[in-house]
Amino acid sequence: MKKLILSIVAMLTLATSAFAQLGSLTSDLVFTPLTPCRIVDTRVAGGTIAAGTTRGFKAWGANFTAQGGAATNCGIPQNTNVAALELNLVVVGTLADGYITAFPFGVTQPNASTLNYVAGAVLANGATVKVSQSSLAFDWNLFTLATTHFVADVTGYYSMPVATALDCTTVAGVSTTLPASSANTFAPAPACASGYTRVGVLCGTSTNDNRILGTTLSGCFSANASASAATVTTSSVCCRIPGR
Repeated sequence: MKKLILSIVAMLTLATSAFAQLGSLTSDLVFTPLTPCRIVDTRVAGGTIAAGTTRGFKAWGANFTAQGGAATNCGIPQNTNVAALELNLVVVGTLADGYITAFPFGVTQPNASTLNYVAGAVLANGATVKVSQSSLAFDWNLFTLATTHFVADVTGYYSMPVATALDCTTVAGVSTTLPASSANTFAPAPACASGYTRVGVLCGTSTNDNRILGTTLSGCFSANASASAATVTTSSVCCRIPGR
C-alpha cells in the first residue's frame, strides 16, 4: 500500500507575499477608467434643480435616459459593487451665485461644496463622488444653493475588490529510488510551469517500509527500512493568479 502526504507549508507564505491580499471593502477600491459618458443632463430630463433643494440620481443601470443621460449603461456595472464615480460636474445657466454639493444618497449632506459658481456661468469641476450601496431609490444626491441646470459625465468608477479564484494544477511524475535500508533520503519535486508557483508537494511511497519523514516546498525526505530498494514519487501542486 502506498503512502501519500501533502505539504502545504508554502500556502501562508504565498498568500502573504506573492499574492496581494484583499483589504478594506470601503477604502481599498479598484478604479476602472471609462470613455466619458453622460449620465445626467437636466436640460434633457427633469428640468432645473430649484434653489436650496436636493435631487437624487442613479449611479448605474441599463441606461440613464430618465435623468437626461445616455441610452446605454456607460460601461458601469449594473450592481451595487460600485462604491464611487469619477465625474465631471457642470452647472449651466445658474440664476444666482452659489455652490453645489454631491454626496451619497441616504446620508446627511456634508458641510462642503463640490463646485462654486456665479450667476449665469457655465462651470465644470471633476470630483470623486461616493455612492450608496444599499439598493435605495437613488445612489447619490446633488444639492444646489441657487436654481440651475446640471450636467454630469462619468469618466470612471471605483468598485470593491473581489477575490479571484486561483488557477491550480498538479505536475506529477518524478520518481527517486531509495536504496535498501537507507535513511533520510531527499526526493526532489518537479518544477512548475512558467508563471506558476509551487504551493505544495505530494509524496507517495512504493512500500509500507518506506516512511515519509517530512516535506518542504522542494520535495520530501523519506527512509527505506526494507531489505530491497524502494521508490518515492513526488508531485508539485502549482498555482497562479489568472491574468498575471
